[in-house]
Amino acid sequence: MIGMFAISPHLRGLFPQLATDLHECKASVSMPEGLELRLALYPYSTARLTGPVHSQRVLGRREHYNTFAEVYFPPLAWVLTSRRLDGPISGVESILDRQGWPVADEWLRYSADVTSVDLRNLCRRIPVVRHPLVDPSEWVEMFSNEVTPFLEGLVPS
Repeated sequence: MIGMFAISPHLRGLFPQLATDLHECKASVSMPEGLELRLALYPYSTARLTGPVHSQRVLGRREHYNTFAEVYFPPLAWVLTSRRLDGPISGVESILDRQGWPVADEWLRYSADVTSVDLRNLCRRIPVVRHPLVDPSEWVEMFSNEVTPFLEGLVPS
């Protein structure tokens, strides 16, 4: 999660306490209200790191993919997104919910002395995913050139 704040300085302004806690390696880090960290398995050779992006699928299934930051780097994908306490936005489902990405917020509570944890103890099911916008012709993607960095490329084997 520190990497998300490193590539997107805008996040430091949105969530200053979280940024400070991560930077200072605090023993106890809490996720701000309305924010969640999601996780999936990502076994592909491309990487993508971005800041805030709002995406809406316009062809086929109606769903959205809205992030404050994302890190797709094999073998895992991490997405920092908003938590909607009242269900789908205007009847449009989140692709993260549909694919079953678990919320990994509680992982922030593990101290620096923990060097390994069995994933089966943290999540019952972790989906294997591609990036949701792998077919960009189905999606509208909105972002700001001023606050949204995009780093994409192949990861050498």
